Amino acid sequence: MNMRMVIMFLFAGTILFSATAKAQRLVFVYANGMYNKPTGKFNDANYNYGFGGEVGAGVGLLSKTFLTGSVGYNSFNNTVSGVSNLKATPIKFGFRQYLFSRILFAKVDAGVAQTKAEGFDGSKSKFTLGAGAGVKLAGLNLGIDYNTINLNEGGQNWIGWLAFKAGFSIGL
Repeated sequence: MNMRMVIMFLFAGTILFSATAKAQRLVFVYANGMYNKPTGKFNDANYNYGFGGEVGAGVGLLSKTFLTGSVGYNSFNNTVSGVSNLKATPIKFGFRQYLFSRILFAKVDAGVAQTKAEGFDGSKSKFTLGAGAGVKLAGLNLGIDYNTINLNEGGQNWIGWLAFKAGFSIGL
């Protein structure tokens, strides 16, 4: 092989590798585990902590903006004897906006949640909202969200909690 051919081969390989490395993933899937800390009236009603999880996917709309959808499960512990724990199963859609080279992101979402606890009618869907921020490092997601559900029952209207999330995402 002559030297020109080697240089041309290396140059073409470098351009191809560079283009592949910068290719944008248009779809991703994710899964997160959550530690939930009730706030405000929800905390005052003796719900002191909760655990949960979520799975979801995102589809690219613009270079750093994604439409997302997720399904989750949350269970909140009540410290009062005889009062059942609250369970919520939200289905939400929203947007995720990446900032700073797709490392930092902000998100908002809304949807419906089924709730189950003594004194709450779980047969009705409840409106739910969430907003948060996080970081994505090599497939690892770390984030914090503020989530709310409009129970509209038993003197409780909106309940809210901070969700501390850790999980992974995979681009497809």
